[in-house]
Amino acid sequence: MAVRGLRTQGLTEGAILAALVALFAIATRYLPLLGVATAWLCPLPLAVLVIRHGFRTAVLAAVAATFVGAMLAGPLVGLAILISFAPMGVVLGVGAQRGWPAARTVVVAGVVSFISIILNFLGLMGGGRISVDEMARTMERSVAMAADLYTRLGFSPEQITQATTQMQQAARLMPYLLPWTLVFGALFAAWLNYEVGRRVLQRFGYRWPALPPLRTWRVPAVAVWLIPLSYLLLALSAQGGGATAPTPEPGGLDALSAVRSPLASAALGLFLATQSLFVFQGLVAGWVIIGNYGFGRLGQALLIFMVFAVPALSVAALVLGVLDSTLKVRERWGVPRTTMREAKP
Repeated sequence: MAVRGLRTQGLTEGAILAALVALFAIATRYLPLLGVATAWLCPLPLAVLVIRHGFRTAVLAAVAATFVGAMLAGPLVGLAILISFAPMGVVLGVGAQRGWPAARTVVVAGVVSFISIILNFLGLMGGGRISVDEMARTMERSVAMAADLYTRLGFSPEQITQATTQMQQAARLMPYLLPWTLVFGALFAAWLNYEVGRRVLQRFGYRWPALPPLRTWRVPAVAVWLIPLSYLLLALSAQGGGATAPTPEPGGLDALSAVRSPLASAALGLFLATQSLFVFQGLVAGWVIIGNYGFGRLGQALLIFMVFAVPALSVAALVLGVLDSTLKVRERWGVPRTTMREAKP
């Protein structure tokens, strides 16, 4: 009787929370402002079900929520629940139930998020509605329209060229950046889902471990080898294709966009992704160093603004990121002065 009562309770709660998932999913699709919040709340009822009643109950509730969402708001809402919201909620719940470290939960959730993004992307491409080349051509047309608008507004040719150059470069590089953008987007979505879930469910008595503070994040030193590896792949692709591959340099995006072979494209994508990763690492290191030396939030915010506004400083951030991973710059230069004085005998 006790087992039957527990199953009945689980199924009852599952039915209620499945309806809540469907309601959040419908709000995400049809209420633009409210949907920004409900998109991150959608996985949480299923996470609670995993914690309280186990994996099977949560899966049954996810299937029920899929059918409810499809019946009330159409198949796209049902697919969104099945592909995106349900897997994320189940993974978060399993991580909390089994006591996984926060980093492990986020990584596994990132893998699940990446798979759901790929399924959605392949669905769009399979339906003939979108392709990478079409996206690039659309961006090129947008640049041309922007240039025409600037001309009508009376901007000088130099100003128009400066304003449209970065947009043109982004359009040419999009096929190389897209895979890595999907990876970083999946990890960001997993991190945001975890943080929202942790803060919301803590109010209901569910304790999830917090991630380490951002100031302590560091790219492993072995990742530095990805930079020469991308150069090596470019050299191999140039020998195999009989053409000279451009040398990737920070800011030299026009030359990069001329590459067409699959190996060279993969090398360029790897280089750009690694460069972005170490620029982020440099920003974190610079933020910590400036904060420890007493410049305050204003100085830290000014650092971020200057790095994005001045291309030369982005190169400096890249170098600082590499040095921080290999030499632990934050520990050498980022120690507060008061701590250094106390350490002296």
